[in-house]
Order: sequence, then structure tokens, then C-alpha cells
Amino acid sequence: MPARVRTPKDKAIVERSIQIFQRWFFWKVRHRTFTSLLELNQCLDKHLEIFHQKKHRIFQKSRAEMFLSEKSFLSALPLSPYEVATHHRATLHTDCHLQFDKNYYSAPFMLRGNILDVWATSTTVEIFYEATRIAFHNRSQTTAKHITDTKHYPPEHQAYAETTPQRLREIAKEIGPEISELIHRLLSGAFPLQFLRRAQGIVSLRKVYEVKQLEAAAKKANIFKQTSYGFLKRLLKNDRTPQPQTPLKRESNPHLRGAELFH
Repeated sequence: MPARVRTPKDKAIVERSIQIFQRWFFWKVRHRTFTSLLELNQCLDKHLEIFHQKKHRIFQKSRAEMFLSEKSFLSALPLSPYEVATHHRATLHTDCHLQFDKNYYSAPFMLRGNILDVWATSTTVEIFYEATRIAFHNRSQTTAKHITDTKHYPPEHQAYAETTPQRLREIAKEIGPEISELIHRLLSGAFPLQFLRRAQGIVSLRKVYEVKQLEAAAKKANIFKQTSYGFLKRLLKNDRTPQPQTPLKRESNPHLRGAELFH
């Protein structure tokens, strides 16, 4: 029977056997000198056979006989070794992906906005919701990759009609024609929701840069057929266009001398 949790007495016979054999073996070889590890191991193997055939004082059976009587109750070892899984919690984004270990894994669209449990081994990623497994993926060994099961997306007509992609197109149109073209190309692929985060990042650049700068960078991106957020950000960061400066206006100060004091 398996030992119970936090009950060390259940394992006493097994653990005591190691100590008994150790003391018995040391006594048997106390006058011998071993010149190599191989010689010691050969001696250990020989004495283990003798030890297993010795009759137990309490059970009146040898350890070899007890093993044969229990052998039929033993289970075979699993085909694959046990792997320790790590736990992580992540929110399912509106693009039907959650972030884990610098990659993005898909889950059913009905659970967007919910916090899901991720159990990952070195080769697999399992996603659970309320103790029910809802997604299974092979773990990616690279970074910044989307691992997608297309069954997790909404039906095609729903994906194109959803508020979020449509709203991004409207915002891009308000910014300017170049940004609008870039966002339209980004969200017009086979899986538009996969690029939702990137489109949101590009549109959010309007909070940092002027529309004129953003449109100029988007024009270059469209020429080179680029839709990368990083490409657009580098163009904006390296923009050398001088920014208009508002002239300083000095308010009236009674302590300053006026022009009438000078001839």
C-alpha cells in the first residue's frame, strides 16, 4: 500500500532496510581494502543478493520472497517520464490570445476578458478555465510568435463585424489617409484579430507624436509595405523635422524699465 501523506511511520520498513544493510555490509567488509569503484560495486552487488535471501526476523520471510508476492500488484512505469508543469495566470485578450513566456497562445473567443490558468511543461501549453481544459498547444521555443488554433476565433462574419477592429479603422481614418491605409492592410488578412494588438499600438502613437509626423511615417511604411509597429516607431524616433516653436510672451512687469528711459 502506498505511504500516506505526512505519515513517516508508513515508510519505516523501507527506510530502515537501507540502514540495516549499510551496517551489515560495513561489518562484512571491515577487513577488506578496495582499490577501485568497480571492485566496490561488484562486492555490493554480491552482498545485496545474499541480503535479499536472508529471512526477516519479524515476517519470517526473505525480502526476495516478499517481493515475489507483491510483484503482481505493481504497475508498469509510464512510457514517458514525468514532467513538472509551471503555473501562470493570464487574461485572454480581445484578439483571442493570451501572453505566456513572450509568446501568444489562442483560446476560445467566448472567454475573452477572463483570467485563465496556464499549465506549461517544456513541450506543451495547456489552458484551463474553472478547472476545465479549453486549449492545448505545443510550446513555442521562439519568442513573439502567435500559436493559433483557428477554431478559437469567432465565425468569419462575426470577426469582421466586431466593434474593436471596426473602431480601429474609424480612428485611423480620423488621423489621416496614410494611417488609414496602413491599418486597413493590417486588418485585412486571413486572421485580422491576430494583429489587433499591433493595430492598437500604432493608433496609440497619436498620443505621443503629431498627426503630420505620424502620416509621414505611415507613408514611408506603406511604400515599403511594412505594418510593423517597431518600424513605424523607429521612423518617428529618427524624424529630424524641426518642430514649430511657440514664441515666448513676456507678461507685463512693473519692475522693468520701459523704452522711454533710453534715448
